[in-house]
Amino acid sequence: MITGRSSYVEMRALDRLTSHNIKTKVQSIKKSLKLNANLEELMLKISQGMSESYTKILTPNGIVRRKELDRLLSIDADIVICLGMFNPALNSLKLSDLTRTLQELIEERKKLVDSLRA
Repeated sequence: MITGRSSYVEMRALDRLTSHNIKTKVQSIKKSLKLNANLEELMLKISQGMSESYTKILTPNGIVRRKELDRLLSIDADIVICLGMFNPALNSLKLSDLTRTLQELIEERKKLVDSLRA
């Protein structure tokens, strides 16, 4: 990473680690909270949307697109923070705000990853 080059293997490892950590957090939320259908769908979308994104950060010759990497890391950090805010004491207003924020983050992440494929 320091030299501006990273192997596909290293980025795949980052993909797996990020995906595992977020899926673990989602499973914990599912176990601790009663989720309505809307939240259940959002949690599923989060779990599914986390795979194979960091490998797309590499150019075909192995150079890291730093701006995109920073943006993806920032979005993922925001998602983790939002997931950490879920607890049984949330009132419906805060829950709807949190849900909306998570939906926006997932959509932003999807757009970023899709733009890297093109």
